[in-house]
Amino acid sequence: MHIQAVVLIFHGSRDQRHNEQAKALAEAVGAGYAFMEAEPKFQGGLGIPMFITDGEDYRKALKVATVKSPPLIRWPGFVEYLRGLGAELYIFHGPDETGEIKATGLPIALLYGDPNIDQAPCVEVAAPVLLTRGYIYNKTEERYRRCKAKLLPPLAEQPEFIQYLRNTIPTILKHHTPQPP
Repeated sequence: MHIQAVVLIFHGSRDQRHNEQAKALAEAVGAGYAFMEAEPKFQGGLGIPMFITDGEDYRKALKVATVKSPPLIRWPGFVEYLRGLGAELYIFHGPDETGEIKATGLPIALLYGDPNIDQAPCVEVAAPVLLTRGYIYNKTEERYRRCKAKLLPPLAEQPEFIQYLRNTIPTILKHHTPQPP
């Protein structure tokens, strides 16, 4: 039996920090990587879309992915992982088209959408809920700079998140990989 390699499919960016951190995250969990908007593109294997929430970019990645997994926000234990960070505010990219960000019950702000980061309360510790550094992380820092909050690093820089992925990817594969006919 031929076992295909797991490939994490990220958005990809012109900002190389995103691409480098995505590659490093995939390698840290023992997977390959591919991008939707940069090279390398997905060429096969057990491709898992790596997007925090449902949205246009996630749905584009889902079309090419072989593992039809939900966005991370619906992965088992993901919201609990975020809660465990102990932040007073969780900043998502947004918008929250499906309402699933609000449904987490976390205190949230959105870079794009409502409740918007520009009206978010100032807190001591905020968690940008982003996989990597890069353009979106920089925008979050810039827009929340009015507050003197400590911003937690992106998920890819958190050793506990890497362990979470190592523990959870087998479950995702078990429940979302198409079965051969």
